[in-house]
Amino acid sequence: MIDELDRKILNMLIADGRQSNRIMVKRLAETGIRISERGLGKRIARLERQKIITGYTAIVDMKKVNLGVSRLITVKLSSPKNFVQRLGDMKQYLKEAPFCDFSARSDGEFDWIELKIFNNTHQANMEADLYRTWFGDIIDDYRSYDLEVYKFGWQIYEEKDFNSFIHAMQKRSEEVPVIKLK
Repeated sequence: MIDELDRKILNMLIADGRQSNRIMVKRLAETGIRISERGLGKRIARLERQKIITGYTAIVDMKKVNLGVSRLITVKLSSPKNFVQRLGDMKQYLKEAPFCDFSARSDGEFDWIELKIFNNTHQANMEADLYRTWFGDIIDDYRSYDLEVYKFGWQIYEEKDFNSFIHAMQKRSEEVPVIKLK
């Protein structure tokens, strides 16, 4: 398992996987954590060996590389006789699709949720038509939502981090003056 220091290291790498160990040691020192560059390197190597860190990636400004349309897709599936095979076909399609950034089975109102990112609306609509044509036999309901993304990324946190954030937001909301309408 990981400890609090591992969690801080992972969050720093999630935010910027290219920062040097020297910078990370300085940032950790600012929070009161003392560790050498060598000690940090050993921790990162252990996280890699344990497959907690499975790779490093770049975060790209999508609009600057002409990927301006983010689309959230929700799908409710039907159950024809060949459902298992067709679901396998759909999973393979989504796995291979370069524009599909996220795909997951869901428990709830919808069976499947996808995030697809396209260069433009024409591409997004063309893919939607093709997708619904190919998998229409197993799709009962298909919904598409264009998104304006404000935050893309995540962090590792514990319940105490969640509770601290909620408490701070509640306190902040109490400090916001109420504007009365006439």
